[in-house]
Formats: sequence, structure tokens, C-alpha cells
Amino acid sequence: MMRALVLIFVLSILGACSKKVEHPELKYTIEEFDALSHETSLNHEKGEGELKFSDYSPGVNRLESKALVYKRLSFFAVEFETLEEAKKEAYRLNQYYSRNWLFDHVQGEPILEDYVIETFKAINPKREIQRVPKKHEATHGKAAHGEAPAHH
Repeated sequence: MMRALVLIFVLSILGACSKKVEHPELKYTIEEFDALSHETSLNHEKGEGELKFSDYSPGVNRLESKALVYKRLSFFAVEFETLEEAKKEAYRLNQYYSRNWLFDHVQGEPILEDYVIETFKAINPKREIQRVPKKHEATHGKAAHGEAPAHH
């Protein structure tokens, strides 16, 4: 009986003192993001290439979000405060996300889809079966370096 009371007391103290737990592995720091996105450049075009924050739900980091270009194709990298916000927005827009970043204007553009999937391990939360980048499709199921293929 005494153990039960002590356990209840300890749990109530832990519950009362709980803070919002930060999980750094669920976020890219701006340095990590910039290192991974080194193949892109900033899109300085006005108009279609311009990032409009009003298009997104609350939680956007306006300072770090950016319009990018990869192989002459424009897309947006939008940083959110949390992974949950980025995932929710990716689902709403039918786009890709990785950790706390949303990749907008990527869906339907195979080159951009391959880029965010390979570089950031991004996924589209609306897809039950995730897209496999073209490079991997070509070698998928083939044996490497002359090895015999595995039979199932």
C-alpha cells in the first residue's frame, strides 16, 4: 500500500513539473539544412517564385523559410516549429516533409521529388506507398557486383 502511495506521489510530481520536451532529432538546424541543400540556390524571382506565408498554417519560421531552385525547378522549403506542424501541412497540401520542414511545389515534379526523397528522406503523408526515386528503381531487385539475385 505504501509503495502505491509513493508511486502516485512521484507520478503526480512528474506530471505537474512536465515541460514541453524538445526532440532535437526531429528538427533540422539551419546549419544541417543548409549543408544538405548545398545543391540548391535561392530563387530571387518575383511572382511565382515568391514565398507567400499567408498560404501556410501558423507555425512557420519566416526567417529561415526560403524559395529554392534545383536544376532550374523552383520549390519552397518552409520551416515549421515542430515536425507535427510540418507533417500536418504536408498532408493538407499533398506535399513532402522531413522533420520540421515542408517541401512545397514538389509533388508531381519527379526531379524535385527524387531530390527531397534522396537528400532529406522526405515523405508525402498522403501516399500509402512512398515513391521510389528513379535511380533506385533502375537498380531495385538487381544484384550488386555480379552477385546472384536473391530468390524469395
